[in-house]
Amino acid sequence: MPDRYGSFQELQADKQENVDYRIKLRSGKYPVLIMAPHGGIIEPYTADIAGWIAGDDFALYVFEGVKAASSKELHITSHNFDEPRALAAAARAEIVLTVHGLRNGTEEFIMVGGLDEELGNGVKKALREAGFTIKETTAQYRGRRQANICNRGRRGKGIQLEITFGLRKRLFDDVHLRQRFVSTVRSFLWDSLQNLSFGRDTLIYEENNNTDR
Repeated sequence: MPDRYGSFQELQADKQENVDYRIKLRSGKYPVLIMAPHGGIIEPYTADIAGWIAGDDFALYVFEGVKAASSKELHITSHNFDEPRALAAAARAEIVLTVHGLRNGTEEFIMVGGLDEELGNGVKKALREAGFTIKETTAQYRGRRQANICNRGRRGKGIQLEITFGLRKRLFDDVHLRQRFVSTVRSFLWDSLQNLSFGRDTLIYEENNNTDR
């Protein structure tokens, strides 16, 4: 079933911020942005997972569905996700990683997409070595469009994690599994950041971008 809204502008015209949806935006000390564009009731636990990965030092953007007739109602597919604060945050980041939810019941696996094949392959390897199941990414979850929000960073390519509901719930319920997952992804992102060449101005976000809402 297609999305009800083909853009944020369409959703905004019909829904009210802080009533139907919330946006949380927090800058970080380093040019890494973790995003959950389908948080809250849209794809449960994705906002939590994004927040755990971001920690206190990576930037965080979350679009959370709060109130809707169905979870699908507030879903804007990633290549149509054009909420202005999300685009601005992505444009400031060297690495963008988005967290999404697959609807696969009790199965526990991850699919990795996005245009950044090098970092995508790297995070797959790291997660496999940490004991997580990685499955081949099917066409609809490959995140290959340039307009996909994960590919809107400074380098024009990013990483998309599609996590099944079963695994998302276990990460929420099992603190030891959560710590293993989060430390694996964060360690990989830190290592990747050290290997990238970027200007000193991207290391620390400007103070006027340090927003928490």
